[in-house]
Amino acid sequence: MGRGPYEKSGILRETSLAPLKSTHETFEIAYPFEDVEKDGKTRRELLKDELNVTVTLYYVPFGEFDGNEVVFFEEEKTIDLKTEWIWR
Repeated sequence: MGRGPYEKSGILRETSLAPLKSTHETFEIAYPFEDVEKDGKTRRELLKDELNVTVTLYYVPFGEFDGNEVVFFEEEKTIDLKTEWIWR
């Protein structure tokens, strides 16, 4: 082959979902804001107080969205950013 062990070994990240195991993912969503000056200080204020989020989990058997994909899970939720704001 002509390839040494340094080319055959590698570190791969496991990205598949294990069956019957809960998975926690974190996604950051950029939300529009406006810089407002009050009392000589600049602070950011959100343009809207609510955010509509739709989560759809697909199974794509051939790796492309070509009409063969299957929807496993779909949920739509309205989040009130004034009361449900979570700092982590």
